[in-house]
Amino acid sequence: TDILNGELQGADITLDAVTTDTRKLTPGCLVVALKGERFDAHDFADQAKAGGAGALLVSRPLDIDLPQLIVKDTRLAFGELAAWVRQQVPARVVALTG
Repeated sequence: TDILNGELQGADITLDAVTTDTRKLTPGCLVVALKGERFDAHDFADQAKAGGAGALLVSRPLDIDLPQLIVKDTRLAFGELAAWVRQQVPARVVALTG
């Protein structure tokens, strides 16, 4: 919650994976509910739970028995989370351009 300035609803748990696709989740992972012009991943929260998701990153509280981190914008929060994870990994980054 500190990294993303969100509100945690439910149990405080440890997660080791993140996905935006409920069809490709791993048990115990964080599922990020992105919203686009033609889709809203919040609608797939039940599918995420059935697949074994550990928690949800959402922009509104959902009526589901899973821990939820509620943020203003899941797309921005996903980027902030990725940036934080990248800072935790001491690896060299190489870019090839053409």
